[in-house]
Amino acid sequence: MKNSKTKNYQSRQWVVLLWVLLPLSTLGVALFGVDAAPEQKAALLVKVIVLMSLINLIALAMFAHLSIQLDQETLRWHFGLLKWPKWELKISQIQRVEPCQTKWYEGKGIRFTREGMLYNAAGSGAVRIYKMDGSKIRLGCAEPEVLCEKLNLQLSNSN
Repeated sequence: MKNSKTKNYQSRQWVVLLWVLLPLSTLGVALFGVDAAPEQKAALLVKVIVLMSLINLIALAMFAHLSIQLDQETLRWHFGLLKWPKWELKISQIQRVEPCQTKWYEGKGIRFTREGMLYNAAGSGAVRIYKMDGSKIRLGCAEPEVLCEKLNLQLSNSN
């Protein structure tokens, strides 16, 4: 019998837009957003850059990427380097899965949509998961067909 913690699938999807927009916004505020008397401008500029950099680091630590892990018993996913927020779903709670595409207007991140929760970081590929309780979620991933194949294998092994 295999160890239940053996990973059958693992992926990471980086939130590229966040990595681009945060430094650009810091630069924009530093260049154009600081308005002070010339003798105070340098000190204020340093404070603004330090504060915005700290905010950026916190945001990147929390939402830098979406990681998905599948082992024999559980599907887990989390955002960021801090592994928070995080979720898990027992294989026994999954009814079926299918690959799908997200819409551009559904955005990135953690979203409540008409189809249920969407956890997405980049791209439009996702896996739609039908849960035993009748609800649905979608997990964004670069290889939705591969994740579906792995999940379907787990589902057939659990029956």
